[in-house]
Amino acid sequence: MRIIAGQRRGHKFDGPNDDVTRPTSDLVRESIFNILGDSVDGRLVIDLYAGTGGLGLEALSRGATRAIFIELKGENVALIRRNVATLRYEDRATVTKADASRWARAFEPVDEEPVIVFLDPPYREYENHPERVRETLEGLVQRLPAGSTLVVESRSDLDDAVLPELERWDVRRYGGTQVAFRDLGDEQEDEASAEVDEESDSDEGTAND
Repeated sequence: MRIIAGQRRGHKFDGPNDDVTRPTSDLVRESIFNILGDSVDGRLVIDLYAGTGGLGLEALSRGATRAIFIELKGENVALIRRNVATLRYEDRATVTKADASRWARAFEPVDEEPVIVFLDPPYREYENHPERVRETLEGLVQRLPAGSTLVVESRSDLDDAVLPELERWDVRRYGGTQVAFRDLGDEQEDEASAEVDEESDSDEGTAND
């Protein structure tokens, strides 16, 4: 595996040693970052169900200030730490062994700076527990700062069983892989607009009284 662009362009890092962990392909990874563009630069990125750490490592190479990798499988945690060391990003990376869904539900941003969150759950998670994936996404949508971006990858269809408020997601297909993007800035604007409308209605009601 290799870094596609940025500071560590062309540098290689290790892939998985098993048939279960399926890292994001170079084609899909490149497409994801082409869509994200310059928004990665200067951001905190969170790589949930990190696997090899490929998405977070690519983000660091492209200018992310820091990456948090969350992975439950012990072998993959060791792999990510090795890859972080290989690419000399120890000072900008945190690798945590934890259930990604539980970690995400407990996560609280420390400030209002936007973040980018990658989620690539195992196929069995979509098959056996789609409601858990949806709950994880719902919690992140509610808690992440305005301007944050969610990126969800799946080898099965991404529909309203998994994606809350499906109409707000930009779903792309790359061969047998689907990737969904959601910019959380729109929600903040809608909530602010709704509050203004409620205040306006309240003022009109008072005036009519």
